[in-house]
Amino acid sequence: MTADRRESVVFFDMDQTLLDGPFPSQVFPRVLGEIAQKSGQEYDALLQWARQENHKRQSDPAFSAVQAMDWDDICIQLAGDLGVELQTSALEVLQAHCGPPYSVLHEGAREALEQLAAGRPRRALVLTTKGLRKYQLPILEALGLLPFFDDIITPDSGLALKQSIRFYGRWPQVTRLQIMVGDTYEDDVIPAHRFGFKTVLRSSPAEDYAWEADPFVRAHGRQDGHRGWAVRPDAIIISLSELPRVINRLEYEALSA
Repeated sequence: MTADRRESVVFFDMDQTLLDGPFPSQVFPRVLGEIAQKSGQEYDALLQWARQENHKRQSDPAFSAVQAMDWDDICIQLAGDLGVELQTSALEVLQAHCGPPYSVLHEGAREALEQLAAGRPRRALVLTTKGLRKYQLPILEALGLLPFFDDIITPDSGLALKQSIRFYGRWPQVTRLQIMVGDTYEDDVIPAHRFGFKTVLRSSPAEDYAWEADPFVRAHGRQDGHRGWAVRPDAIIISLSELPRVINRLEYEALSA
């Protein structure tokens, strides 16, 4: 989609921010389970290797953004290294398990998106995920989320990852305010802050700062000092029901002057 002129854009991470997808419960057990059965290796060890390979590829310039996030390619390499032939496809498993109960929206996600989408056309909602389009679109379609977003950005869109401003396309240039919402400090807070975005970290109620009622106080209160965060998010939410109010406040403070 073409980025048009809006006052603000809200970038949303997908997995563990808005929903839980089928990779942990279906894709990895079936694909890596086949490799484990054929190779005699432990499943947990194979899962750790696959995740380490994914992490390594993201920081290795020898791999493109697409190669870094292609789980079929990663698993085929793992199988080859162990001398076995892999027949199960991660993509095919995902396509067969892309909807409920294997993909589940987090509580309050649909309601938050409905409220925020009501701010169109002044506000744009853009999904920004490190997952490849072939893996993420079936899930978004199955859960009925596509109508909420003005754009879907994946590594195969801009051939970059979240650590590069190129990942976000033209949206930073055509909006006055950019807000990143995600659950991963390294991907959704640090680079976004460097690009001048406001950041909202989706966290867990189990964290030690969760007792604080205000998302902005959570982000800047002394409870987080032990983390050694070089950059702090502008707000920390523990429920998606808090998100519309946080977005409205960030927009008011940045755009009302």
